[in-house]
Amino acid sequence: MKAKALLALLPTACLCWPAHPIHAQQNPDIAAISVSTGRIAGVLTDPTGAVIAGARVEVANIASGFRKSALTNLFGRFVVDNLSAGSYQLNVTANGFDSAFLNDLVVTAGAETTANVALKIASVHTVVEVTPAIEIGAAAQLDIGDSDRARSRNTAELVGNMPGVSLRENGELASIPLLHGLGDERSRLIVDGMTVSSSCPNHMNPPLSYLDPAHVASLSIMAGITPVSMGGDSIAGTISADSHEPDFAKPGQSLIANGYDSGFFRCNGESYGGSISQWIAGHNFGAGYSGSWTDSSDYRDGSGHKVTSTYAQTTDQAVTLAAQGTGNLLVVRVGLHHTPYEGFPSAQMDMVGNYGKSLNLHYKRNFSRGLLDSRGFWQGVSHEMNIGKDKSTFPMPMWMPMDTHGTDLGYSVKLELPLSDQHTFRAGNEYHRFNLDDNWSAVAGTAPMMGPNTFVNINGGHRIRLGIYGEVASKWNPQWATLFGLRSDTVWMNAGPVQGYSEMMYGADAAAFNALKRAKTDVNLDATGMARYEPNRVSAFEFGFARKTRTPNLYERYAWSTNRMASGMIGWFGDGNYYVGDVGLKPEIANTVSGAAAWHDMARKALEVKFTPYLTYIEDYVDVDTLGTAMIGMSTFAQLRFANHNARIYGGDLSASGVLWNSDTLGHGQVSAVGGWLHGERLDTSTPLYQMMPLNLRVLFDEELRGFSGVVGAQAVYRKSNVDPHRFERTTPGYTLFNLHASYLRGHLRANAGVDNLLNKCYEPPLGGVNFDDFMASMGMSQIKPLTGRGRSVSFSLNAQF
Repeated sequence: MKAKALLALLPTACLCWPAHPIHAQQNPDIAAISVSTGRIAGVLTDPTGAVIAGARVEVANIASGFRKSALTNLFGRFVVDNLSAGSYQLNVTANGFDSAFLNDLVVTAGAETTANVALKIASVHTVVEVTPAIEIGAAAQLDIGDSDRARSRNTAELVGNMPGVSLRENGELASIPLLHGLGDERSRLIVDGMTVSSSCPNHMNPPLSYLDPAHVASLSIMAGITPVSMGGDSIAGTISADSHEPDFAKPGQSLIANGYDSGFFRCNGESYGGSISQWIAGHNFGAGYSGSWTDSSDYRDGSGHKVTSTYAQTTDQAVTLAAQGTGNLLVVRVGLHHTPYEGFPSAQMDMVGNYGKSLNLHYKRNFSRGLLDSRGFWQGVSHEMNIGKDKSTFPMPMWMPMDTHGTDLGYSVKLELPLSDQHTFRAGNEYHRFNLDDNWSAVAGTAPMMGPNTFVNINGGHRIRLGIYGEVASKWNPQWATLFGLRSDTVWMNAGPVQGYSEMMYGADAAAFNALKRAKTDVNLDATGMARYEPNRVSAFEFGFARKTRTPNLYERYAWSTNRMASGMIGWFGDGNYYVGDVGLKPEIANTVSGAAAWHDMARKALEVKFTPYLTYIEDYVDVDTLGTAMIGMSTFAQLRFANHNARIYGGDLSASGVLWNSDTLGHGQVSAVGGWLHGERLDTSTPLYQMMPLNLRVLFDEELRGFSGVVGAQAVYRKSNVDPHRFERTTPGYTLFNLHASYLRGHLRANAGVDNLLNKCYEPPLGGVNFDDFMASMGMSQIKPLTGRGRSVSFSLNAQF
């Protein structure tokens, strides 16, 4: 059936992974308390003691400003769950009653804070104020369930179903999220408050690969117009992933201890693994350990074909120490990450080792009227690439060791000060230094192609960023709110002299590069302005403008060799082409105009729909110029030099959610959908930009009843026909995937089972890149083809928390 027809049928289906973009009130008596988060629950009554149904309850974290709301059910009960530990304010509004406020509600992980409220009848002159459902400039918060973690191969997949987010396939553990078509360093990816760089010319170790899905406690996403406080030196947006916050014993408790253990198995690819998390704490001190391990083999697509170089193995470990006093919190986390091997079917090389060590210091201080939040971090990575075990079985195996050493060092200081009841001022200072050495050892007997010298690709490269910002968030009245901010980031870059394997083949390029003035300084200015208007209780509108800037990365400026073999080792695009840097690249400047319109029923209970159109004009977008082409077998590849060109991206995101029923008898039934479309264009040639996601729609229906939850879903993707001719990007046909998942909670145990790609569809992900393995195995005698996705896969997992 054609993709258009399938898109038309999707409203009756729903998506496989229940990452809810818009949250409706669930049956509060069903949800279990997570071991990593807490909740606030209670019952609303009137002066006679009768319960109040349909009232709106909103909680706000006093320190972070995070807000979340819920509605009381037919019995007057409400639950606001998945709350990080901290102090909260509660605001209750109901038609015909005075608003009620409760301050200093303390939430602790694994516990329920009770907040029963008796409302007073409103007087004739009472005006009930309804605060915005979402604070202006706040990132979308993703609720993560046990089943979400179990069926996600990597942390990036947890955000793949949010509006505006698409995923570039880049290895079993290394998917890369794109925000409105822009990914990699164009998005700021923050892991436990740290800015982490990819120490690899193929980006095989992206930032989110250093945090296992099992240990992700919270994810926040903001695409497009991003407040300056959420990051600079990026033009797409911000994704922040955080592990569990420390918890401490409450008054009356001498000691608390909790833990979370899980294990999973996915049949397609024989992927299995487990995780453990343990925490013990008193009133002022706590300590914990977390660890995870995953092993995966090559998967098979829907036709039964084995997709080689899709194997992986990884281990993550972390030790956390925490201390708290009055208004103070100090957290020290030490992490170890080890990936002994991971295959990459769309690259000429594979990862044969990646070892990372990290130290993360976090200090928060709550003042009577303000918050200080500071971090200091260090991460060192040793990364190795070579021909992996699948590629080594091809007719002409090679050996090409490539060693990279990268170090991230930085700090951030954030200050939040309420200026008045209406205005809040935020300011911050950030520093980040990334050092990189990339060397390729000589291979005996291969001179002058791969010897007798060590190939020095990046020599003592460094990228230093120092940023400062300030912004003001204002709530003028119940209808209007604004946010304005300015930011400046200065970026210093340089790299030392280089050499090739031999003077004969690489000497001219090395000499030309070494003669260049390689030190660069960029002063980047960002500005953001946003406004939110709620004319009534059934609609809300947002609009804004942002100017954001990104300095090119080390490889974009300093990858120097035009030799085809050497330049073929550069590139994180999965297209099989060859890339050369340009020292003279200018920073990208993106000007984005965006709006959002949301509609919901008066009680914010039954239905909510949101549409977000956007337009981005990018000055000096880092694209490519063609240096030449090469015919290998039956396929043509391009040698490309990074170059600045103006570009434009426009599109829209659609999300919707509706409660079908919510009762003690039927449980909680909900349907939700996320759709998106975008178009990217290089303006001087009027050609499409690379890897722009085509029209897509995800729909899901989920039901929860007495510990049981089930999900039926579908994902439809339209054919990709707008492709980048400079990179010889391949077209892909449209497809639809159906999925089933179920889980059952009993006491401390939750069992999950599911079937992905239920109909065993053979499909080609539009952002999957090419299958370079199959091309190499055929000695180039077949056309290089797009990578095919995973066929039917049955999965099981078991989680225990205590």
